[in-house]
Amino acid sequence: MRKLTYYVGTTLDGFIAGPDGQFDFFPFEGDLAAALRAEYPETVPAHGRGPLDLDGVPNKRFDTVLMGRATYEPGLAVGVTSPYPHLKQYVFSRTLARPDPAVEVVATDPVAFVRGLKKQDGEGIWLCGGANLAGQLLEEIDELIIKRYPVVIGSGTPLFDAPFRPDSFRLTDSRVFNTGATITTYTKETDIPVLIRPTGEADLDRVTAVTVDEPVGWIPADRYLEELKEGMYRPEWTWIAEQDGRVVARALWWGRATSEHPVALDCLYVDPSVADRSALGARLISAGLRDFAEQGAPKPPLYNLTLPNGWREDPATVAAADWRRDAALAAGLTDVVERLRLEWTPDAGLPASSGRLTFTEGTDEEFLDVFRRIAVGSLDGETRRNLALMGPEATAQEEVDFYLGCPGERSWWRLARTPDGEVAGLALPSATPYSRNVGYLGVVPELRGQGYVDDVLAEITRVQVEAGAELITATTDTDNAPMAAAFARAGYRTAQTRLIWSAPEQGPAS
Repeated sequence: MRKLTYYVGTTLDGFIAGPDGQFDFFPFEGDLAAALRAEYPETVPAHGRGPLDLDGVPNKRFDTVLMGRATYEPGLAVGVTSPYPHLKQYVFSRTLARPDPAVEVVATDPVAFVRGLKKQDGEGIWLCGGANLAGQLLEEIDELIIKRYPVVIGSGTPLFDAPFRPDSFRLTDSRVFNTGATITTYTKETDIPVLIRPTGEADLDRVTAVTVDEPVGWIPADRYLEELKEGMYRPEWTWIAEQDGRVVARALWWGRATSEHPVALDCLYVDPSVADRSALGARLISAGLRDFAEQGAPKPPLYNLTLPNGWREDPATVAAADWRRDAALAAGLTDVVERLRLEWTPDAGLPASSGRLTFTEGTDEEFLDVFRRIAVGSLDGETRRNLALMGPEATAQEEVDFYLGCPGERSWWRLARTPDGEVAGLALPSATPYSRNVGYLGVVPELRGQGYVDDVLAEITRVQVEAGAELITATTDTDNAPMAAAFARAGYRTAQTRLIWSAPEQGPAS
């Protein structure tokens, strides 16, 4: 079932436009503008997409827009007959002639029409406005996303024009921007109450009875039980949603056996019988994150979703990823990275080395210095975010601390040196609880582009093979094309794609 979202901007006193329909007093600037371009690019009309570098940018949430006549006519008055050609456009009016083949004029009952739309296949439906149409469709609105600007105008067009009738919505997300604006998301309350809670030992059979019938990565019962014994899954990290005594959703957070707090959400599932799977998923994630924060977790666990190669070509996989994406975003996990999971096996053969580099052991301080140097100019998304937030020193220290805490051996670490003894980079084989992995590799900025990355990766692979590895895994961001190409040259094949959502880091760079 598709979701109808009323996504609209308002003043502090609740108006979406001035008395004469004007809306040019809404500022579009700063961090709010950046967020809107990144998260809602399809809501920018055609004439604004070029100046904002949005031409060709794919839709993120919606593939359909609904407009009342009063919302559509200001553009029509200046010759804009198809304001959103990248969306399916509907204008509701009983008197307007069809002004453009790309715009369908609907003269029938909006409620019946929208109910039919919601049953069709497709992405989200954006209710653009105006107040009268929103009032007629109030019962069909599943979600409100309100951009509230720090402006008061005194009078104008209200958010809704409808008879008095209280209707409850639940707050699911709220963000404040440096401009003073906010984006607040509300989801319509359901009639049947849902109990969300962590599990206990008595819930074990119910937790393991849940099966996921969608083409995404999930945790089957045997793996859950095995890792539960090792402390990587725990009852207090396993959350369920119950409705009428039935488990309708499950979230499994994972951590290392030695972890005090969970590291990642490994598996999220909401039963297809739930009308709004993303809304319940968001509530489940949010409840867990709040509890972990109260228990002292230093930062919210990320959400890791594993998808098959070519997943965007399969509608069922896209649908499964989409509602989980919406749940993650609504729960505040708004930073997203797409990564490739790569694998090397012996049949690929050892990658060749040019022999231009030698590899030596080094102290933690030496590795810390090379980590710091490599971080500058990195194409890795997480490294770039950490640099912007913490600066190179703290970013390097976090990397060293992380790999010191991994199951891999510290004795595997190597510094890469040129024939004259200068440090060229580092090779850091490592491991997870499941397999040996590449860990970390990099070349200092002044030597990039000379093919040294191939030698460093060959050394990591050689060290792992000599230590007995039959499978070596690695990950890299899809945006990091040079690194992905290096892995391909070394015989690493792409096994899976991962979408990773995390909470934005707080605080300025130091």
